[in-house]
Amino acid sequence: MPQTQTQCPNCKQPVTAEVQQLFDVGQNPQDKQRLLGGAVNVLQCPHCGFQGSLGTPIVYHDPAKELLLTYFPPEMNRPMEEQERAIGPMIQRVMDSLPQEQRKAYLLKPQQMFTYQTLVETILQADGITKDMIEAQEKRMDLIRRLVATTEDSLEEVVKQEAELVDAEFFTLFNRILQSTLGAQDEEGTQKLAAIQDVLLEHTEFGQQLRQQAEEIEAAREALSEAGDQLTREKLLDILVEAADKEVRLNALVSLARGGLDYEFFQILSGRIEAAEGEEQQKLSKLREDLLEITKGIDEQLQARLGMAQQNLEALLETDNPAEALAQNPGLLDDFFIQVLNQALAKAQQEQDQERMAKLTPIVQLIQQLVTPGYNPELLEALMDAPDDAARKQIVDEHADEISPQFVESLSAMMMQMEDSEDKELADKVKAAYRAVLKASMQRGMQAPDAEA
Repeated sequence: MPQTQTQCPNCKQPVTAEVQQLFDVGQNPQDKQRLLGGAVNVLQCPHCGFQGSLGTPIVYHDPAKELLLTYFPPEMNRPMEEQERAIGPMIQRVMDSLPQEQRKAYLLKPQQMFTYQTLVETILQADGITKDMIEAQEKRMDLIRRLVATTEDSLEEVVKQEAELVDAEFFTLFNRILQSTLGAQDEEGTQKLAAIQDVLLEHTEFGQQLRQQAEEIEAAREALSEAGDQLTREKLLDILVEAADKEVRLNALVSLARGGLDYEFFQILSGRIEAAEGEEQQKLSKLREDLLEITKGIDEQLQARLGMAQQNLEALLETDNPAEALAQNPGLLDDFFIQVLNQALAKAQQEQDQERMAKLTPIVQLIQQLVTPGYNPELLEALMDAPDDAARKQIVDEHADEISPQFVESLSAMMMQMEDSEDKELADKVKAAYRAVLKASMQRGMQAPDAEA
């Protein structure tokens, strides 16, 4: 991000801050999360220690949602002509970045946001997140704060009073906070949250459902584990028959053993149905219908994931700088993407499609450099999204066990790939992430002899 000279609102001393005014999701998908996460335009004064948001004009563009939003901080107190002069060039940059066929009517009518909160809410509403949903999320967060501040003997009472707020989204939010506390090795905080979780599971309707589901999934795992090497199709059918009236356990079993529910399996099941009579036949017929429906759903999900991976591969093949694209979206390199890539490579080789091979081979070579046994796209993404060195150090400390020599090597390879990148901001992020993990790795290496001694 470009640097700008400004004044600290607290001590009035001149300070330099990183400022981003144009957030174009079409050009950089991470812009959206950075804006919503509040990790941009933050001023930290080296003189007095003040830290806060820096008021600056913003243009937000999301071509997929046909959103073009503008925001000019009211505290800047500028006349409309000056506002237009400040924002106009950014809108022009948006227009210039789009091919002629993508320049639609919404670009001629940018929506003016009068508050930063309205800007955020408008972006969220375009994703189907309404103002009511935002307020409900704030209430859930407030409840978690209250529970953390509540003494252990009063937890049950507070939970029962606010039981309506304890739903799937509440537990998702609560688990994120719990995982973050675990990662920070905050033993006291973890114990407190674990105690709260026990009360939530015991004294709320949704909590009891979660506990029951967890028990059913564990029972499914145990049933398959006990069968071990003796898990034939006939034995799998016996296990499924026993779980026929337990919806959660049945779904878990099918998900865990999907490969075993093939044509031969359903032939065996059909044979049992034909041999059975009365209620037993009806039960087995109902089981067959349920299994076909569950496997259909699982297969549709797999096909959707593979379809998305195929789209990602084609987009990667069309980009001028695949290394840069992968650096921006490290989460692309999952098992589905690798499967689609291998299939595309095999097909191109079989058809002797030299043009396709010429595009695929560099991608394969690049991924071979990046995807080592220690490659960790989630950790890499967190390091690249970190706003400063202090945040990167905290992430490194929290994930020390995951920073293997192979992870350092993969990041080094990515950094070298980015040396000639035109996106200097992205290249700097990769370098900063590499420096952070390299420093931690070196410190561990220096401490190792002392530990052995």
